[in-house]
Amino acid sequence: MKASALLASVGAFVLLGLLAAGYLTLTLANTPLLARGVYTVQAHFPSVSGLRVGSSVEISGVTVGKVIGIQLDQERFYQAKVLMHIHDGVRIPTDSAAAIKTSGLIGDKYIQIIPGADEAFLGDGGAVLDTKAAFDIEEMVSKYLFGSVKQ
Repeated sequence: MKASALLASVGAFVLLGLLAAGYLTLTLANTPLLARGVYTVQAHFPSVSGLRVGSSVEISGVTVGKVIGIQLDQERFYQAKVLMHIHDGVRIPTDSAAAIKTSGLIGDKYIQIIPGADEAFLGDGGAVLDTKAAFDIEEMVSKYLFGSVKQ
């Protein structure tokens, strides 16, 4: 009787460990399966160099969401379409702007949303229309080296 109780408790412990590991794996992988309490917003940028899936979305330095997808939109002159999950409690005015920024000198890229003043807010599937592309330091250096930058 003691051996079967010990085996049952070890089995339950192993099962709980596997469930916890599975939950952590799905959470850290940013899977939309566990995305509750969020809505999707999109934005189109001429260039998203350095931005990646999982990058943060911030308003006033506070993380309010994550980038969940980056696609090439051939119907919009080959612009990059960025899909973002925004937390439900955050309301974004329809006239807001989005810019790709860099954290630190050579840090990761993230999306900064600059809220507008409109009284209407973006809903699920809404789009931020005013966007600013990432600053490309390599392009500026090459322009400077090859003389196309005016002083």
